[in-house]
Amino acid sequence: AFQDGIIEIDRRHAEAVARTALSHMAATTRDRFFEANDDILGDEVWVSTLDGRTSQECRARDGKRYTRGTHRPVGHTLPWGSGPGRLHWQCRSTAVALLKGQDELFGQRSAKGGPVDANETYGAWLKRQPASVQDDILGPSRGALFRRGGLEIEQFSNDKGRTLTLAELEERHATAFKRAGVESRA
Repeated sequence: AFQDGIIEIDRRHAEAVARTALSHMAATTRDRFFEANDDILGDEVWVSTLDGRTSQECRARDGKRYTRGTHRPVGHTLPWGSGPGRLHWQCRSTAVALLKGQDELFGQRSAKGGPVDANETYGAWLKRQPASVQDDILGPSRGALFRRGGLEIEQFSNDKGRTLTLAELEERHATAFKRAGVESRA
């Protein structure tokens, strides 16, 4: 009974709160584990879920390295923010610590459609998806900019990690709009 009513909404809200709290607790536990193993651990790698529900903030950070402890970006400018599992409501990202001297992850990671190499980033995974999936995730204009305009997934955010509007994207990447055949937002 009541599956379409207020009780169902309350159930979904309770599930979202529980998922967010669990993710936050896991991130706190992970941080403590990393601290306890300071003598053998190096940089951290942001690992986001490879599917259509991942936020732009987490898509842009996937595969990026950060110094452990201080979380300074390594080779990029995207800030750590609150960190994976805490960056936003219902964040499903995590971090993996590399061993000192290790440059990449080993093994595989799960993704919608089946396992992929552990070092495959969200952007690389999305490039292998059909245009319909890209458009479903990014929207049709951003999908065209991604496929034909030459924009990388990170370019849909500013250097603070905020998602750019289409007008802001056009201001920064006007030639990509021309290449992609996307209508002007001006």
